[in-house]
Amino acid sequence: MDPLLHSLFRPIQVNGSDSSTTYIEKRPSAPLRAYVACYWESGPVTGEVLEGNLAASCENAASLGWLEEEAMERVLPDGCTDILLKYNPVSKRQDISYCGTFTHPFVSARQAGTETRMFAVRFFPGGAHYFHGMPTHLFTGGHFRLEDIWPESIAVIGERILEAQDFNERVRIMDEYLNQLLLRQGTNDCDLMKNLLHRIFVSSGSMSVKELAEREAISERQINRKFGQWIGISPKKFSEVVRFQSVLQSIQSGNPLDWTELALEHSFFDQAHLIRDFRRFYGDSPLTAAKDFRRLSDFYNTRPEASVILKT
Repeated sequence: MDPLLHSLFRPIQVNGSDSSTTYIEKRPSAPLRAYVACYWESGPVTGEVLEGNLAASCENAASLGWLEEEAMERVLPDGCTDILLKYNPVSKRQDISYCGTFTHPFVSARQAGTETRMFAVRFFPGGAHYFHGMPTHLFTGGHFRLEDIWPESIAVIGERILEAQDFNERVRIMDEYLNQLLLRQGTNDCDLMKNLLHRIFVSSGSMSVKELAEREAISERQINRKFGQWIGISPKKFSEVVRFQSVLQSIQSGNPLDWTELALEHSFFDQAHLIRDFRRFYGDSPLTAAKDFRRLSDFYNTRPEASVILKT
């Protein structure tokens, strides 16, 4: 991958609405920026905490409408995959897994009364393939024990992260590990994937697979095969996710929105098409998303102890 692609696609997650938790992000070191979007962590603000349960996948996006503001948070499709290290610094228990690409929103259920935290690596679309070397479609829509699929034992790294004093130290440990693994694995850059992702990002997901094939002078079948290997979902579905994320960016901007104009801007047939497509990935309407973002903005602006977002 190319780190310059990151400037074209910065997926949004809705985090921080729960006043009892923190959410932190940090960029990787320069050599990893072509592959890793960020490191992130969520956990309790104080001793009383909430456990993120990322296993509650939701097949029907519309069912997310009943989300309880303080109990649940949305996790949105973004084309990324994650290493998830769930750990408890008190009981010294940990669980390390790999989350594949998903195409439905799901919920992170948070239960008070435990010290469990989540530390994670979010790989940029296509980035994880450089490390595990396996067809990414094998992991789509699921969570897998990392030790079963990762090319090198990560148990020792998990133990070091468990003993780390703070988020920055955990980032340093994981960043060093991934840099060493990258050097040992070597890189097998795929110029075709770079070109395809660039075209999809620049068009905000509105370019058809047929047009992609024509621009790259290859068959649609080849493009589908490459996306299965590197991204985990079809180029059509990935483009839909990118377009959804582009709509989210427009909503997050906070500017007055004309839904008809927004639909046309993002190449939807009409407003109804925009709303129907948006619900598949958000679990609710664009209007609800606008309210969610306003609430997050108010939350961060008015609560000094609110969740922290670092993008350094």
